[in-house]
Amino acid sequence: MFFAVLATLLVIVINAALSARSPAPAREQAQQAYLDLALPAIAQSSQQGLDISGVRTQALSLSPPIIANHINGVLVQTQQTLAAVEKLNPPPSIRTAHALLIAAMDMRYAGTKALGQAIGTAMSGQPVDAGVQALAGVGLDFQAADRAYILFQQAMPRLSTPPPNSRWVSDAGAYSPATLAVFVASLRSEGSLAPVHAVSVVLVTTNPQPVNLQNGVQILPVAKQLSLQIVVADTGNQSEKNLTVTATIAPSVIGPTQTVRDFVDLSPGQTRTVSLGGLRVLAGQPTTLTARIDAAPGETDLADNSKVVTVQMQ
Repeated sequence: MFFAVLATLLVIVINAALSARSPAPAREQAQQAYLDLALPAIAQSSQQGLDISGVRTQALSLSPPIIANHINGVLVQTQQTLAAVEKLNPPPSIRTAHALLIAAMDMRYAGTKALGQAIGTAMSGQPVDAGVQALAGVGLDFQAADRAYILFQQAMPRLSTPPPNSRWVSDAGAYSPATLAVFVASLRSEGSLAPVHAVSVVLVTTNPQPVNLQNGVQILPVAKQLSLQIVVADTGNQSEKNLTVTATIAPSVIGPTQTVRDFVDLSPGQTRTVSLGGLRVLAGQPTTLTARIDAAPGETDLADNSKVVTVQMQ
């Protein structure tokens, strides 16, 4: 009888010990097992992002059919990656993280599909702005996907092997309207069999930078000199040599106008930043600032060869 009671007590103690054991190790094991299954899909998605960047970088040297084939190939891969992630069965503790991972892969698939359509728009006879807007939308899709992936990383618990980084847009400036306008114009020029000479002023930034905008006038802090960063581009299909880039202000401390200049060589699709300084702005009154690149030999459309802004130091 004594041994029977003792055996019963031992069973009760063992069961109590098992019940009291922390479920953490089992939970962490299930979480790590999920991530191990997700890692191949994450790696595939990262490579797909590099492939998309490669297509965009090489687009000016590829024919439209080849561009379309490359994008369609990546589109099929992103769809397969999305399907693989959707099939994963996460433990209850990381279902929210899993949903974010699905969202990231879904937006990358949708963005890749939109990219093919946007490239078609960019190379069509539609206005350049239509192609720019379509490609800018793709950039927003890819950036939203990157953000969803970051949220997935943050939602995952601390594991011995954390989720790796995965990013499709390393430079948001690549999808800015100014950059895309150059890209679309260059795409169209490359598609032309005839020589196209075209250059443009893409962007002008000042140092010091504006602190306010009043009735279209950029308000700058008072400084002894004004410096400029002027981004110029070759949107044709011909190289251009020794073009003059000028910046002029009117009025200036040293006279009615003041001009500074430099020279630049450009290849098709290339952008260059020209730094010009030494401009002496009269404080307290509006100053007209004109940034200009000379017309390339044979260039006929000069509408985007200059940008004019009004600044005031105060």
